[in-house]
Amino acid sequence: MHFTLSSASIKTTILSVFLICFGFTSSQAQDSENTIDSLIVNAPKAIPLTAIIQNIQKTNEDLKLIERKLEANKAVHRVDSLYPTYAEYIDKQQEQTQKVLTSNPNRQKIENLYTKWNGNRIYLTGIEDDVNNYVSKNTRLLETIELHHKTWDLTLENAKNEEAPKEILTRITDLIKDIETVNEAIIEENNTALKLESKINFKVELINEIMEEILTLKTSETYDLFHLRNEPLWKTSFSKTKKSSNTSVLETASDSFKELVSFIKVNKSSFYLYFALILFLFGIVYFLKRGFEKYEFVTNDPNLLISKDVILKHPVATFIFLSLLLGNIFFTGTPKLFESFLILGLIIASSYVVRPQIKTQFKNIYYVITFFYVIDSLKTFLWFHPGVYRIYLLLEATLIGVALYLLLKKLYKMSDSKVNPLSKFLIQLSPVIYILVFIAVMSNILGYTNLTDITLKICTHIGVITVIFYSLLLILEGISTSLIHRHFSSKAVIDHSRKLALEIKLMKILRVVVLIFWFLFFLNMIEVYRPLKDYLTDVLSEPYSLGTITITIGSILSFIIILASSYLLTTLISFMIDDGDGEGILKSLRLPKGIPAAVSLVIRYFIVAFGFVFALSSLGMDLSKFNLLAGAMGIGIGFGLQTLISNFVSGLILVFERPILQGDTVEVDNLLGRVHKIGVRSSKIRTFDGAEVIVPNYNLMSNNLINWTLSDNIKRIDIFIGAAYDADPNLVLEILAKAGASHPNVLKTPPARGLFLEFGDNSLNFVLQCWVHYEVSLVTKSEVSVAVYNAFKEANIEIPFPQRDIHIKSMPNNNTLEDTKS
Repeated sequence: MHFTLSSASIKTTILSVFLICFGFTSSQAQDSENTIDSLIVNAPKAIPLTAIIQNIQKTNEDLKLIERKLEANKAVHRVDSLYPTYAEYIDKQQEQTQKVLTSNPNRQKIENLYTKWNGNRIYLTGIEDDVNNYVSKNTRLLETIELHHKTWDLTLENAKNEEAPKEILTRITDLIKDIETVNEAIIEENNTALKLESKINFKVELINEIMEEILTLKTSETYDLFHLRNEPLWKTSFSKTKKSSNTSVLETASDSFKELVSFIKVNKSSFYLYFALILFLFGIVYFLKRGFEKYEFVTNDPNLLISKDVILKHPVATFIFLSLLLGNIFFTGTPKLFESFLILGLIIASSYVVRPQIKTQFKNIYYVITFFYVIDSLKTFLWFHPGVYRIYLLLEATLIGVALYLLLKKLYKMSDSKVNPLSKFLIQLSPVIYILVFIAVMSNILGYTNLTDITLKICTHIGVITVIFYSLLLILEGISTSLIHRHFSSKAVIDHSRKLALEIKLMKILRVVVLIFWFLFFLNMIEVYRPLKDYLTDVLSEPYSLGTITITIGSILSFIIILASSYLLTTLISFMIDDGDGEGILKSLRLPKGIPAAVSLVIRYFIVAFGFVFALSSLGMDLSKFNLLAGAMGIGIGFGLQTLISNFVSGLILVFERPILQGDTVEVDNLLGRVHKIGVRSSKIRTFDGAEVIVPNYNLMSNNLINWTLSDNIKRIDIFIGAAYDADPNLVLEILAKAGASHPNVLKTPPARGLFLEFGDNSLNFVLQCWVHYEVSLVTKSEVSVAVYNAFKEANIEIPFPQRDIHIKSMPNNNTLEDTKS
């Protein structure tokens, strides 16, 4: 179940990134590096007499700290003491491997040998890295000790020249001796570690040679699928004369058990860390289960209901499955017996996850899968005489065919309408299994046992990996559904359509990812993955020259993958931290409004920036060559990109100063609407008539901006009204105050009040002032105005309208005009 996907390590210097970002030239970069070097490398100087005692105390504290560091890290000594035993174990395994390789083993034993030695290599390589890190730490301590030694040598010489007291000279001399003692201890530790590293490296090289030999044998003609490796079954001898000589070199159950015990003893510290991870995993499963219990989950999608039931109804099986899967990933290079136990546990745990989705007639499929997995795995741990081994294979193939027929015979008689998708899949797959069983039987009888081994392996393991990956898919879907459900349900307002769309989309992505990994494991099972990986590695690493640039297809793919991963990671962070409403994972910290958005923006910018730098590094480009480009960009910014940069900087100011926040109602340039999004260059404002207006960030910073909801969303509405001159002003004020206070949307504090403004030309002018929430201000103003009108009508108070008296004067020649018209 183990396979390694290698990735090239990407190294970059943070200082060069900032130099490129701010457009330094190469000479400026060199000056900066020289300045930094001068700060790091402190030239030793003599300590003045007045500061000697104080510095002696500080140096003694440094020496004690260094000694504690040497005492604290005893892992190298433990490895050095255990190494002879492990080296003896390696030598013994080498001797047994050579005997196995000369005893004509089957393909499965060759694969198991390769897996075992790969585990040994991983284990020793990890120890080698630890020892190397230990030496590197000691080397840095030696540099500190050397600096102290030179400093106090100069100080002693200076103190003698200045005729310091004898007591001071004695203290300095004793301190120098202590420094030399610690220096010798570090050198001794380093020598021990270097010797151990050399021994380990020798064993690693030996293991590489053994693995290469195993791989060469495996790819030889002897193990070709269509190689006639044995005589026909009817000509096979069942003599047991060679059994005693072979059983001592082949892996037996007892040897496998001893290897398992030895593995547990060697990795005891790793098991402690594994148990800590299991406890953390238990907390996660409990957290996911509480999400469904705390918030009601309502949906009509059957797949989402299944994902909910996996977490809510089977949390123990989910926890055990994830724990065993974590163990399979956490422990690399495990013995075959340990790996088989883990896989068997995964099958049992997955039965509680998958069986509720299977109809009654298929409930026994897990017993069938488990039985044949155990039967096929016994070939790894037990010795069989060649003739008996072939009879064993023949019986195994026959049992597979019979079990499959008994399992599916009821389905063959059922109509298509009564058969669920899983049953249809099994019916469609059954002819393939029958063909494989037939090939296994015939190839075994004829002597093509390599082909027999691989076909039986497919028949017995395809169900195992399918069940395990299907269980993994259901659990991952349950985890994703629980997280999304908890994220949306904890909000004051739930966007159900977006929640459902996100749940379904993520479920589709998980299915594609799990299917890809299933396919990779299937290729590994049929022993095609390794040669295919080697072929693709050769193709992707083939260099191509474009002018002075040399690139590979692999570097281009790495560039694309890194950029895509950066984008997906920023999207995830934006969803989890901010999500546009400030109710993300930082909600429990009760941060001020807008702070989660700022945190999200900073993290996303850093991810994008470093992702771009890493992507360029994956192409093999020298980032120092971008200094000229950075200078040209500076000139371009000065001439043609002023608006772009000003908008970008304004966007940063908007995020950190927070004059407007996402969701605020703002008014700028006679534009009234709600802030939908604050972007890098511009912001989106959605007006109340449904239009989305793209406003450059610089305009928001430079123009008069009215934010109606920055500190709070309370707004005052003014309703102007006039009354006839014969109305009682006191009664009018009473009616206005009562109409405002009686409306449910009007706030009690400050209270609604009516004011007498002036004696108008045609009326007594009043105003009613009410404080309401901005979202309901327009509706409230309308309803309160109607209430005032009704109250005036009920109290017989007239609302006058403007009146004008027009006086028409007689014109002097009016009669003359009339005579002319007639």
